[in-house]
Amino acid sequence: MLINTAPLIFALSIGPITCLRALPPVQNALGGYDPTEPRKVILNPIQIHTLSGRDLLQVPEADRNTETIQIYTVERLFVADEGRAADRVCYNERTYRVIKVFNEDRNGGVFIAYATLEEP
Repeated sequence: MLINTAPLIFALSIGPITCLRALPPVQNALGGYDPTEPRKVILNPIQIHTLSGRDLLQVPEADRNTETIQIYTVERLFVADEGRAADRVCYNERTYRVIKVFNEDRNGGVFIAYATLEEP
């Protein structure tokens, strides 16, 4: 039996937290591409904790696990694929890059994401 985890996220939310979502580059007059400013998305409700244990085996960058967090939110987060840059989450005055996302639609429409600390 699956449990509906969305009410727990609403009840225990630590938000709002800012997510920086990169927009696709814009083609300039010379045929090249110019980067665009990331769009700010406010994540609320949100729950974050340190990733540990067996969950680290799901992370492709498990060798750098000292600063990896797990994010629970009802807002869709994105990883880097098909020309899209990964979302970046600002938490405790640090920036984390989303590296893996699970769509837990059957558990109340929750997204579970893993994010790793970006190098300064």
